[in-house]
Amino acid sequence: MIRMNKVDFSSLSEPEIKTIKKQGNMLRYLNSANAFDIETTSFMDKEGNKRACMYLFMFCIDGKTFYGRTWVEFQWCLQELKLRYELNYYKRMIIYVHNLAYEFQFLINRAQISNVFARTKRHPISSLLEDGFEFRCSYFLSGLSLAKTAEEIQNSNVEKMVGDLDYRLIRHQLTPLTDEELYYGEVDVLIVYQFISNEIRKCDGDITKVPLTKTGYVRQYCRNYIKENTNYRRYREHILKEAPTDKELFILLNKAFAGGYTHANCNYIFDIVNEDTYGSKVHSIDFTSSYPAQMIRHKFPRGKFVKRIVDSEDIFYNMINTYACVFEICLTDVESKSSHHIWSVSKCKYGTKKQYNAVNDNGRIVRSDEIYTYMTDVDFLNFSKFYTFKIKYVTNMWVTTYGYLPKQLIECILKFYGDKTTLKGVADKAEIYLISKGMLNAIYGMSVTNPVNDEILFDEEWFLERPDIETALTKAYNNPNQFLCYQWGVWITAWARYELFRGIEALGNDAIYSDTDSIKFINYEDHEQFINDYNIEVEEGLKKTLNYYDIPIEKLYPKDIKGKTHLLGVWDYEGCYDSFKTLGAKRYMSETNGKLKMTVSGLSNVYMYEDDYKKKCEKDGIPYSHEDWHKKYYFSPIQYIIEHGGLDFFDEGMSIPKEYSRRLTHTYIQEYYSCILTDYTGKPAKVEEYCYIHLEPSEFTMNFAAEFIEFIEGINNGISADTRAKRPEFQINEFNAEINFFGDITIKE
Repeated sequence: MIRMNKVDFSSLSEPEIKTIKKQGNMLRYLNSANAFDIETTSFMDKEGNKRACMYLFMFCIDGKTFYGRTWVEFQWCLQELKLRYELNYYKRMIIYVHNLAYEFQFLINRAQISNVFARTKRHPISSLLEDGFEFRCSYFLSGLSLAKTAEEIQNSNVEKMVGDLDYRLIRHQLTPLTDEELYYGEVDVLIVYQFISNEIRKCDGDITKVPLTKTGYVRQYCRNYIKENTNYRRYREHILKEAPTDKELFILLNKAFAGGYTHANCNYIFDIVNEDTYGSKVHSIDFTSSYPAQMIRHKFPRGKFVKRIVDSEDIFYNMINTYACVFEICLTDVESKSSHHIWSVSKCKYGTKKQYNAVNDNGRIVRSDEIYTYMTDVDFLNFSKFYTFKIKYVTNMWVTTYGYLPKQLIECILKFYGDKTTLKGVADKAEIYLISKGMLNAIYGMSVTNPVNDEILFDEEWFLERPDIETALTKAYNNPNQFLCYQWGVWITAWARYELFRGIEALGNDAIYSDTDSIKFINYEDHEQFINDYNIEVEEGLKKTLNYYDIPIEKLYPKDIKGKTHLLGVWDYEGCYDSFKTLGAKRYMSETNGKLKMTVSGLSNVYMYEDDYKKKCEKDGIPYSHEDWHKKYYFSPIQYIIEHGGLDFFDEGMSIPKEYSRRLTHTYIQEYYSCILTDYTGKPAKVEEYCYIHLEPSEFTMNFAAEFIEFIEGINNGISADTRAKRPEFQINEFNAEINFFGDITIKE
């Protein structure tokens, strides 16, 4: 990597030009992969103010890397590139930045910025600089960290370096940089360059076909497949008929939408579960491709929603058993039947506070005198399995007929799953495998895209404009490229929760922890028959859909490289842990063969035991050294937990010091400063920034709400561990007995 002032810009290659029409303008793009990155230092000035400055920036232009140390050099570089390629508003160079949100904050007032596109404040997906440089965020395209992105690149000779740059050292533009430090920065832009080069190749060698986000690929593929394999005009007529363009209906659907269920059985909070304490190791099962499986197996709202008045329980239950429904409901005397509390406090308009004698389990309803909430018919079935209650009234009920998703969409899912299965591990098909894997993972995200988004604007500062809902809906569904309906996404997650809850229901109090598509539990042998029977039922359900559409049944049974068949939507055994401990949602730690693994929201789990690191080095043909392992992995949360008691230390009040936490507090600052900064070598320099982000290491403390601690203590004081482990299974109350909870839902064909 060479210094900017030594670059001969006239020697840079002349890429071909690709043209595309955008918003009525014909835009020309250089068909080349380019990347940009900066390194910064954060510090406190003499007055105690948080400051930060850029001391190194790197470009990779069509494979050539060079660097600069000041914003003056950066601006000069843009001008040279602009002259070299005659760039302007209509002729552009695309430059990718991994996590553009960070660099963007520093670029404010350093360059002319326009055409900012973002879904949330401070997180631009793309923006135009100096009327010729279109900066795009590669993170939105890969959906992975830079290190994980590097791992996914085929035939890459670079990997993200971890721990080689000590960010605690104060640096500025005059600080001498070692070859190792420069290489650290070079690697980052080379990873992005190689990633984008691959993306261009996947898009027929045309950079204008590379979407802005990961879901863009699957959206393009599915849309084109549907257009090619249907009478698209008639298909669009069905979409317009089904579209939830009524404002009241759309708002209700939006309120009823919920993601995956992630929660711990309150009976096991703070307990170390293993053979000594509960007589069993902890086993784990998960669904194979849960969301895609629900999209194939289940039926969805496939007609125009109509509003219905519900003035009796008979009418309500008839609707629930017959149609796809979404509604608002007021329930009284709500009481959980078990230690699994599935209904989220956030889904209740009221009824979760003490004036309703409400008891909550870490954000989930345990009991309440009265709640007002939003549900689909599937949610109501789920709720009825886990709570007793009385219906006070139902209002704002919308119903429509059930039907399978379009045949062509199901065929796309089967193709993605088939390719992912058959091509995994096939050496010369690695890239196609990764494409199919990405498509399969993104198809859910595509399906739950909200057609009504806040408009995020930037004009030196960030602004949010609320759209008119009816106007936005009309615009979205009148778009000839729209081939999905929002309600389908609402039901995808509802069905996924329904299937997960069936597993939790069957496992009863043996179920310890659940997360979207997986369950951790004890006493595997007691539940093996349920798992096998369930998988047979899923297989029959999938066959039913394929037979309905006359799709070849063999598409359900793709084989891997070893000839083993893999069916989607079934329970798959992941393995077992010697010990397991959960402290709540997204807070758990396991131990297997004496080695710990951890998942804690907001805390890095990047770690490798030294003996495993040594084996990896030998496998990769890389020299091993204790110093390298120490530099990469020693200062990590897991290492600190290991040294302070392992699973016993992993508990309420656990504190990880900032030196080990790998957590950074981001402070966005938009004010000019100028000061003299002395670096770690003792060299002073004048530094200044207009806008910047101050990064500060912060400790992590395992905190809990007082209400939750009180709830758990109440359980522990009232029920012993032995009693809890043998708690009776669920009982459906007589009030709800008329609904067939355990079989297929009766639906109108």
